[in-house]
Amino acid sequence: MSAPHIHGPRRTFSASSAVETQADSLRRIKTDDGLTYKDLGRYLGGKSEDRAAAYAPPKDSERAIAAMDMLTFLAACETWRGRFADPLLALVGGRWADAGSVCTGDPGALTLATLLPAIIEIEKDGITSADELAPHEALIRRVHALTTVWLEMIAQESAR
Repeated sequence: MSAPHIHGPRRTFSASSAVETQADSLRRIKTDDGLTYKDLGRYLGGKSEDRAAAYAPPKDSERAIAAMDMLTFLAACETWRGRFADPLLALVGGRWADAGSVCTGDPGALTLATLLPAIIEIEKDGITSADELAPHEALIRRVHALTTVWLEMIAQESAR
C-alpha cells in the first residue's frame, strides 16, 4: 500500500512519545489549575489518586507513565478540551474543535487581509465598477463564503 495518491502521507509516532505527551499535558493542567492528584483523578472519570499519578508522574520521578484507556481519554477531553487533547492530536496532524465549530481550512483573517488592499485601491476614487472588481472575483467569493458561515454561526448562537 504505497500509492501516495490513494493513501496519502502518514505521520508516525512512537507509543512512548504519545504516553509522554499525555503526561506532559496532564502535568501542565495540574500545575496551571492548582490541582492535586485526587482532583485530577476525579476529572479523569473517577480514577483514584494513585491512578491519576500514574498518568502524569512528576517529571523527575523514576515511575513509569501509564497509558490511559479510551474512557479516561474521553473524560479528559470533555473536561479540558484542546488544552489536553491538542498536543496528543498534533501527533497525528489533528487538533481539537468543539462540535458546531466550522473548520474552513482557510484562515479568514488572511483572506480578508489579502482582499482589503485591492478594495481600498478600487474605492479610492469613490466609484467602484464591475471591471475593477472582476480580477478579484475568486477572492471576493471566498470572503463572501467565510462571512456567510460566520453570520450563520452568530445567528445559531443567538438563537440558543
